[in-house]
Amino acid sequence: MLNLPLAAFVLLLSLCSNNLFAQSSSNSTESNSVNSIIKYSNNGKLNYSYTLSNNNQYSVDVIIKNDQFIYKQEIDTLQIQSAEAFALLKQDLQNALTALQNVNPNFKIQRPNYILIAEDKGVTGLFMVLSNPTGAINTANTKFQIRVLLEWLNTIEFGKS
Repeated sequence: MLNLPLAAFVLLLSLCSNNLFAQSSSNSTESNSVNSIIKYSNNGKLNYSYTLSNNNQYSVDVIIKNDQFIYKQEIDTLQIQSAEAFALLKQDLQNALTALQNVNPNFKIQRPNYILIAEDKGVTGLFMVLSNPTGAINTANTKFQIRVLLEWLNTIEFGKS
C-alpha cells in the first residue's frame, strides 16, 4: 500500500516531463516559419500586426475572436499578403466607417477572406462586424474601433519595413 503514492508520484512526474518535451519539440519546428513583427497594435477588440516572413513575404494579420463564447474561444486570422488586397481592405474599412457615420444598417461587403457587415444592436447602436469568410467567427466593432484600425493601417507602407 505504501508503493501506491510513490507510483502515483512517478507517473505524474513522467507525464510532466513528456509534456515539457512535447512543448520544446513543437517550438523548434515553429522556428522555421517565424515572422518578424514590424508593427503590432489592437483596437480593444481586434489584434493586428504587420510582419515579414523568412521568405521576404509581407503580411498584415488581423486576429478575429468571437465576441460571445461560452466554453472555448474561437479565433481566426484575416491575412493580407498583397498590396492590392491591402488597399482593398483599407477602402472597405473606409466605406464601413462612412456607413457607421451615416447610420446605414444595410452595409455589407463580402470578400474571399472576410466579411464586413453593419449590425444594428438596438439601444447600443450600430456596429461593424468583421468576420471570417464563413461568418462563423466575428467581432463587432464600434465606429471608434474601426477608425483606430484604419488609422493604424494608414501608417503602413505595404511591402516596406
